[in-house]
Amino acid sequence: MAVANAPITLKEVLTLPSVGINQQFITFTNVTMESDKYICVRETSPQNSVVIIDMNMPMQPLRRPITADSALMNPNSRILALKAQVPGTTQDYLQMFNIEAKAKLKSHQMPDQVEFWKWITPKMLGLVTQYSVYHWSIEGDSEPVKMFDRATKLENNQIINYKCSPNEKWLVLIGITPGPPERPQLVKGNMQLFSVDQQQTQSLDAHAASFAQFKVPGNENPSTLISFATKSFNAGQITSNVHVIELGALPGKASFAKKKADLSFLPDFADDFPVAMQISNKFSLIYVITKLGLLFVYDLETASPIYRNRISTDPIFLTSEASSVGGFYAINRRGQVLLATVNEATIIPFISGPLKNLELAVNLAKRGNLPGADDLVVKRFKELFDQTKYKEAAELAAESPQGILRTPDTVSKFQSVPVQAGQTPPLLQYFGTLLTKGKLNSYESLELSRLVVKYTPDYLFLLQTILRTDPQGAGEFAVKMSQMKGGCPLDINTITDLFLQRNLVREATAFLLDVLKPNLPEHAFLQTKVLEINLVTFPNVAEAILAGSMFSHYDRPRVAQLCEKAGLYIQSLKALVDFLGTLSSDWAMECMKELLIVNPRGNLQIIVQDPEVHFKYIEASAKTGQLKEVERVTRESNFYDAEKTKNFLMEAKLPDARPLINVCDRFGFVPDLTHYLYINNMLRYIEGYVQKVNPGSAPLVVGQLLDDECPEDFIKGLIISVRSLLPVETLVEECEKRNRLRLLTQFLEHLVTEGSQDVHVHNALGKIIIDSNNNPEQQVSSAVKAFMTADLPHELIELLEKIVLQNSDFSGNVNLQNLLILTAVKADSSRVMDYVNRLENFDGPVVGEMAVEAQLFEEAFAIFKKFNLNVEAVNVLLDNVKSIERAAEFALRVEEDSVWSQVAKAQLREGLVSEAIESFIRAEDATHFLEVIRVAEDANVYDDMVSYLLMVRNKVKEVKVDSELLYAYAKIGRLGEVEDFILMPNVANLQNVGDRMYDEAMYEAAKIVYAFVSNWGKLAVTLVKLQQFQGAVDAARKASNAKTWKEVCFACVDAEEFRLAQICGLNIIIQVDDLEEVSEFYQNKGFFNELISLMESGLGLERAHMGIFTELGVLYARYRYEKLIEHIKLFSTRLNIPKLIRACDEQQHWQELTYLYIQYAEFDNAATTVMNHSPEAWEHVQFKDIVGKVANVEVYYKAVHFYLLEHPDIINDLLNVLALRLDHTRVVDIMRKAGHLRLIKPYMVAVQSNNVTAVNEALNEIYVEEEDYERLRESIDLHDSFDQIGLAQKIEKHELVEMRRVAAYIYKKAGKWKQSIALSKKDNLYKDCMETASQSGDHDLAEQLLVYFIEQGKKESFATCLFVCYDLIRPDVALELAWINNIIDLAFPYLLQVMREYTGKVDEIIKDKLEAQKEAKAKEQEEKEVMSQQNMYAQLLPNALPAPSMLLALPAPPMQMGGMPPMPMGGMPPFGMPPMGGY
Repeated sequence: MAVANAPITLKEVLTLPSVGINQQFITFTNVTMESDKYICVRETSPQNSVVIIDMNMPMQPLRRPITADSALMNPNSRILALKAQVPGTTQDYLQMFNIEAKAKLKSHQMPDQVEFWKWITPKMLGLVTQYSVYHWSIEGDSEPVKMFDRATKLENNQIINYKCSPNEKWLVLIGITPGPPERPQLVKGNMQLFSVDQQQTQSLDAHAASFAQFKVPGNENPSTLISFATKSFNAGQITSNVHVIELGALPGKASFAKKKADLSFLPDFADDFPVAMQISNKFSLIYVITKLGLLFVYDLETASPIYRNRISTDPIFLTSEASSVGGFYAINRRGQVLLATVNEATIIPFISGPLKNLELAVNLAKRGNLPGADDLVVKRFKELFDQTKYKEAAELAAESPQGILRTPDTVSKFQSVPVQAGQTPPLLQYFGTLLTKGKLNSYESLELSRLVVKYTPDYLFLLQTILRTDPQGAGEFAVKMSQMKGGCPLDINTITDLFLQRNLVREATAFLLDVLKPNLPEHAFLQTKVLEINLVTFPNVAEAILAGSMFSHYDRPRVAQLCEKAGLYIQSLKALVDFLGTLSSDWAMECMKELLIVNPRGNLQIIVQDPEVHFKYIEASAKTGQLKEVERVTRESNFYDAEKTKNFLMEAKLPDARPLINVCDRFGFVPDLTHYLYINNMLRYIEGYVQKVNPGSAPLVVGQLLDDECPEDFIKGLIISVRSLLPVETLVEECEKRNRLRLLTQFLEHLVTEGSQDVHVHNALGKIIIDSNNNPEQQVSSAVKAFMTADLPHELIELLEKIVLQNSDFSGNVNLQNLLILTAVKADSSRVMDYVNRLENFDGPVVGEMAVEAQLFEEAFAIFKKFNLNVEAVNVLLDNVKSIERAAEFALRVEEDSVWSQVAKAQLREGLVSEAIESFIRAEDATHFLEVIRVAEDANVYDDMVSYLLMVRNKVKEVKVDSELLYAYAKIGRLGEVEDFILMPNVANLQNVGDRMYDEAMYEAAKIVYAFVSNWGKLAVTLVKLQQFQGAVDAARKASNAKTWKEVCFACVDAEEFRLAQICGLNIIIQVDDLEEVSEFYQNKGFFNELISLMESGLGLERAHMGIFTELGVLYARYRYEKLIEHIKLFSTRLNIPKLIRACDEQQHWQELTYLYIQYAEFDNAATTVMNHSPEAWEHVQFKDIVGKVANVEVYYKAVHFYLLEHPDIINDLLNVLALRLDHTRVVDIMRKAGHLRLIKPYMVAVQSNNVTAVNEALNEIYVEEEDYERLRESIDLHDSFDQIGLAQKIEKHELVEMRRVAAYIYKKAGKWKQSIALSKKDNLYKDCMETASQSGDHDLAEQLLVYFIEQGKKESFATCLFVCYDLIRPDVALELAWINNIIDLAFPYLLQVMREYTGKVDEIIKDKLEAQKEAKAKEQEEKEVMSQQNMYAQLLPNALPAPSMLLALPAPPMQMGGMPPMPMGGMPPFGMPPMGGY
């Protein structure tokens, strides 16, 4: 089949050597490609480096100086993973680097060597060691996690791949190993499949495998499939197959049926085998790639073979998925990076044509949306439709490739089907199927709306609705409307504005471009509009529209202006020119004149581009003397006639030759220019042109000057002035064809002096020298030198053959023989061998090396052999001819040790280890024993190595030699020689050798070595490997270290030797650091009872520590719950309580957890645990004790909520315990919100003494509800912190009079006297009215009450009120009311009391006055006595004269009212009423 019609397209994307990758590094171990984004190459010479090739720009590789054993680029990001072996160990050090941030992300040192690794996801590395497989996440600080152990079948396999399924629940490891003895060249493949969920492994024969997700009809969840390819040799027959099976199929769900197909190899590829498998998720195809470059393509769903071809003649060692194109990349040993993809145009015709698999062609076309199946799909649709299978037909139309059935015809077909009664219309079924598969197109949406709504669509509403969700679909809908019969139902400008209102410029442009295709004059406005919006937003789109000349009716001046603003000057000028073309001739001329006046130079080209006009302009400028303008136009204009202009300028003979130079230089008239300038003696312009304008035209100038017989001095000076700027080859040709080559001698010698390497310089100089030399003796030397200088090797060979081979005087000249051979080496290699055989007097070593450099290896070998340079000769065979067989034959002939050494080293390099060892033994060469040992170990040829090391041991005494000899004995199973060697004198490092034997599972040999060196620890673990457990325990006892005890213990557990394991375990658990490891190991193995027994035995040890008691508690919590509480109570002081708390919490032992919290004084946690897990942990007395000790106040209120929900009957008991700590207001709020305020009445009564508002109001509210007015009045009297007015208003209308009386009482306490009296009046509580009025101290209130009693006829109440409000009632008011209402008798007692009170007050006043007078008289007498003492002359005065002051001291007579004696005052009765007696 022609390549163009092949279903798979192959192209070479890159060759690694083209980006500087040496061929030796293009190997499986040096090249990695984890995705289609990057290739990573590790180089080790000339220096260690890592090369990263970005597939988006492959010719710009990133090379970094990094030393590593392996390098992997992350599939998605620029993160580099590196692996390197730790020196002196078998451990590997892993690192991850972010290249862009130049930062190390994380690192880890693996305890074992990583044999293979790979990015299995963008966030996860898979690591394969000798025995296990690990996963290492890129996120966080996590270390590699062991996933599973390698199967026995994959031991000693070369791991070539490791993959995980898309859901990361399945893992597969692929390894290869040499084939069976009868056919070792057919490599055997082994596959290990591991289930993460089930933790189970299955081993199969397979060379390559890959996972895929596939949607099985009838199953809503995608199925996980694995495909693998195998090629095996059984009973003399080769079988090759591809399998596809489902993993983890669920019962009751539709599953994938297992598929199998043959993998057919051609006879020439009988020993070829698969090395890789890639699955295209885009097309559901399987690609199987073999080592020798074969490609097999299968369908994933059916495993049907599709294509087979060879894609590479070189072995392929690496592949990677190209997910974006549904293909894959492959790299071969030549460094080709190949991309294989599906040929979308031909694969469906290929399957339906040559393969004749119509069903597969249709299914693949639907899956991949591929062309080529139109006829098949349409035919199948018609068949289904004719069979009335409308549902199947609808599904086929919905999934039809490239939507070929999503047409109005299909809708019409479904519309034409008659609707059966009680059934869904087929058209509605069709639309329903389309909606389940995706979105409707605009036509389908329109038809669906017509079907469902049954009315003429509101196109504006529909367009607006679609615009909100699907702008692209709205554009398609608008185009459909514009194409409707009868015209567009909406105005085109309106539709455009709808798009522009949502800033959908691109969609609006696409719509307008479709609508405006006819380019009609009536669309001028819309043409201008589409150009305007794009010139403002997307100028490049507008430029494309204008350049395509799509429109011709737009507003040109407006568009020209916008083009200029957008920087589209050319389009602006074109628009202006077009505009001028629409004007009349007069107006156009006026516009052109204005343009020339404003900017003649800039606007000239706008006006005219006629060559004749330009010539006339040049002619006019020259004739008017405008030479600068002539020079400018000839330099800038592209429209004048060059020949005509040149002739004119030559005829004009202008004084300035620059215009002529411009024309001739631009249009290739250099010889004419030179001739004109020379004959007109304008040499200065010739020099200026050559030196400044165009030095490249100097050869043409020189040639013309020679033709014009110009003086040589001028020409030489002209050439020298330009020098290296001259093109020498052209100059030589011009001079040589005029036979004037000698003219260039000075110039050429000058260039040679400056170090010119131009071959044309030396050739020309050689020609000149040969032509000028006439001395016979010097002819040979000079001629040879000339030919050499001129680089004329063939001519030189002919000269030397005549001199050397024809018995001349120079035949034996060493230098000439050397020169002859060397010249032939360079110029005509076919003659070299003949010269070597015929000549004898040449320098063999030197000529041989030159032959090697020229890659004439057979000639070099003949030279070295001719001169007995055997080492050099064999090196040619080895290094250059690459023939070890010929080198070995040569070594047999010469039998020299040095030759055998060279052969041995070459054999060693090529991996011919056994042959190399034999050669080293023949050479008795012990100098390379380190390299031989390394290679022999890699090749596993220990029998040969023993012979070699015995030879080496006789020559040198090296630790390495003895150690490797001992190891080799063990490797080939000669245990007797191992024991003999150990007993005889040796310098082997027995410890290291024993370790290697152990690591290589040679346990019997390791046992011998460890026993000899008394390494009891290693001996113990070795005996474990040999299943000699009792001996291992004895050795561990001698070793007496924790590490050994652990290894033996764990091995005994694995072997279920629990008695011995317990002996070991008791020696381990006494170490705190090792206890947990032992416990985890037992638990991971599921030996819980044995572990508990071990820990119980450990309790009695003398060195038993807290860890043992704690770990036993943890084990009881997990596996022996019934023993836990007893253990905790017995050993609470020896437990690590926090750890045991975590265990009880994890195992949900809430009673024990509460106990531990109490013991640890974590009362908050204890209380929280009880409340959260009350069915198991709550006990009232204990909880009261706990909650009283908590520190977090919030726990109190949680406890209140807890008791309210679960134990409301005893909540008051809890509240009384917490009364001193609680916020009583918050408690009341909690209970009020819960609607259970009465529940805590005892608690509130107990705490009401604190006079808290919330408590008072809550209790008052309860008393009101209970109509307990006595308690209410008591509460009001004792606790005043509440809303008094609010309570009074609440109960003033209570049906119970006592409650209303309490309301009046509250008003009275609050000083609301009127409200209180008014309320008491309503209930005829006159006593309360009188008491309230009395306490108010308001005269008016008291007198108004008297009036009220009179009005109500309450005479007794009137009389009583006089005494109750005695202090407030004025006597005249009382007397007046009594007299007017004829109740003076009732008022008379009051009047008597008033009289008695007033007379008593008068008597008191008189008494006070008399006492005052008496005091004044005494004071006067005292003053008098003082005066007597001070005035002695007073004694001389007559005795009858009184002192003047005595007259003033006489008291006045007492005043009495009405002659009534003063009324004595008595005590006041309650409520202010005076006593009735005293008359």
